[in-house]
Amino acid sequence: MERVVLCLMVVFSGTVAHKSSLQRPDRFLIRMRQLIDIVDQLNSFVNDLDPEFLPAPEDVKRHCERSALSCFQKVQLKSANAGDNEKKISVLTKQLMRKLPPTNAERRQKQRHTCPSCDSYEKKPPKEFLERLKSLIQKMIHQHLS
Repeated sequence: MERVVLCLMVVFSGTVAHKSSLQRPDRFLIRMRQLIDIVDQLNSFVNDLDPEFLPAPEDVKRHCERSALSCFQKVQLKSANAGDNEKKISVLTKQLMRKLPPTNAERRQKQRHTCPSCDSYEKKPPKEFLERLKSLIQKMIHQHLS
């Protein structure tokens, strides 16, 4: 009897260990952390950015986060002056525009939500634009983890 219990425990623990080692990294969270890093890097160049006012979503409704993020991604941040930073800003802006991987919640969601258009958001200077973008990304990370 003890041997049967011992064998069952070994088989069970082997199964649990096997399943936990097969879990994939969360691509969505990895991408969101990359976006935060990109925003932080762009913040270091905020004085080199064109002072043009940009649509910056704030207080985004639940289920409209991806739509708001796409509004941020559509904006072309430009360097105010030519030089070394112009190329860095261009590369960071392109990295910012990469698509997000889908989440399990989005795959299950059948209903489409009506979200405001990009033009409806208030336009802000680049510094505030980047602050609002970072805030939205942090909100999306928090929602994904909860």
